[in-house]
Amino acid sequence: MSIMAKSVLTVALAFCGAAVAVAGEADGKVTFHKDVEPILQKNCQTCHRPSGMNISGMIAPMSLMDYAEVRPWAKAVAKAVEARQMPPWNASAKHNGKFSNERVLTDTEIATLGKWIAQGASRGNPADAPAPMTFPESGWNMGTPDLIVGFDKPYFVADDVEDLYQNITVTLTDEQLSEDKWISGIEFRPGSEVVHHIMGYKYSPGEQAGDQAKGLLGGNAPGADAGEFPEGYGMLLKKGSSLTFALHYHKESGPGTGVSDSSQMAFKFHDKPVMHEVKIWNISYGSFEIPPFEKKWRVGASQLFEEDTMLLGLMPHTHLRGVYAKYTAFYPDGKVEELLEVPTYDFNWQTTYKYKDIKVLPKGTRMEMELHFDNSAENAERGKFNPAQTVRFGGPTTDEMDLAWITTAPAAEMDAATKTAAATTGD
Repeated sequence: MSIMAKSVLTVALAFCGAAVAVAGEADGKVTFHKDVEPILQKNCQTCHRPSGMNISGMIAPMSLMDYAEVRPWAKAVAKAVEARQMPPWNASAKHNGKFSNERVLTDTEIATLGKWIAQGASRGNPADAPAPMTFPESGWNMGTPDLIVGFDKPYFVADDVEDLYQNITVTLTDEQLSEDKWISGIEFRPGSEVVHHIMGYKYSPGEQAGDQAKGLLGGNAPGADAGEFPEGYGMLLKKGSSLTFALHYHKESGPGTGVSDSSQMAFKFHDKPVMHEVKIWNISYGSFEIPPFEKKWRVGASQLFEEDTMLLGLMPHTHLRGVYAKYTAFYPDGKVEELLEVPTYDFNWQTTYKYKDIKVLPKGTRMEMELHFDNSAENAERGKFNPAQTVRFGGPTTDEMDLAWITTAPAAEMDAATKTAAATTGD
């Protein structure tokens, strides 16, 4: 199955998760309007509706807004959630309750869907139906942006392109941003189906665009959702800054396959003081070599924290051969904590695991990341890559990456002088 076909199949039942109390007696009749519709409303319809949520270019192919729409898919929904293939959430169950964007169906919810099918998937009494859901009309998952930035002109991805990395930089005008602002949310919108991923960077006036680590805003990849920061945490965007779209285009090459792209990035800004400046960075080894036909190849790296640090989120990133990820914290008092285990990493759902309660890493903490890669012939059949090659770090999808992304901020609050300096210099 192709990556695109797998993505469509996966997204078909996406986001039918989270915690909703299910009505109905244990031995009573389960009906759509009374028992099933509340689950769909609160956990599925964000994506499964006309003009539903666009998850980094992945859009649910069917609507599940009413009984007539749901009934043809009823068995598929029940089967997918029973197998825990849906919702798309790959963290180990031992972490349930830790992350704010968790997408997990309860055992009771799964049983209710199964019982509904077993009893004939009846409609029930329309008077039992909850009030219809309403959704914002902006089209952006994070709500109406304060600023939307696009290319100065569309970029044409030529017929002969298969893999292409292209940087497109635009400079903010005074009309777009008249004063320095603290970012509370960032979202990227692919402008064509050939965008594999986008990384966004900001450069204050006078900064060199080559220092990408300093100005990383975040990005999108298959299955990624918007980047949003809690109250008091943000990134500084200065008036007159330049924004770079670092794009990876991936498509089949050949006559007539060229595509015009006009991707966008959007921002929301804080309206309250920001005391912690957020940074997105990664732990990576980079010099690995995965041997041909190796089924389980481990790559690891670590980072020592030299100040008390707030940990907001984690996002492992590999390509087609990645199958497992783990982050572990080794604290200065000798305690060891597994921060995240992803036993079934999926290239098509690259999730940022956002902490419900921001975690403090004391000075002297060492964070270790561990990634496993499967270069076997069996995995190659699914991923459509050549297992006979020695694989190294590289940009194309058929190479590999070992990026353990983390979102952090200094634990110490910025004082007035530091905050003023940040707004003045961008440091």
